[in-house]
Amino acid sequence: MFVFTKQKKHIKWVVFFILFLVLEGCAVKVKLVGEYDAIMDKSVHQIEVKTITHIEEVIKSKGLLAGSYEQNQQFYFDIKGEIQALIVRATALEDGLIRTPLTENFNELLLQYDDLEKLHKGSFNKKMFVSAKTAMERSFKAIIKHLVYMKWNQEQPE
Repeated sequence: MFVFTKQKKHIKWVVFFILFLVLEGCAVKVKLVGEYDAIMDKSVHQIEVKTITHIEEVIKSKGLLAGSYEQNQQFYFDIKGEIQALIVRATALEDGLIRTPLTENFNELLLQYDDLEKLHKGSFNKKMFVSAKTAMERSFKAIIKHLVYMKWNQEQPE
């Protein structure tokens, strides 16, 4: 039979506390990413295609009426609306998370569309459009990687 001294009682409580923390940690699943959303995934792909096509068309038709900002104003209006809708969706999916990388990525992408629109309003500069396209492709790549991880995470057994 054990006789507990004061020192052994402290050790007993420390062991008990550590055991409690370990068992509690096993029971709680930490949520690091939001739920995968197929609608968002499809929308991102469609917006990416529209954007890359738009930039290529502007570059191809430099100096022509078809490539002018006035002829392409509706693109910016529509695409920004689509991105804002995705921001709302991402915010809902990441509700309660400590970090919201998807929402942040969409907010950054929206700023890139503002920059692209300002660039388009100014005088044509092919290098700047190519640079903008490269930056936007990187943003889309980050968003797509996050969506792929969300899908993978959803498919993992609990």
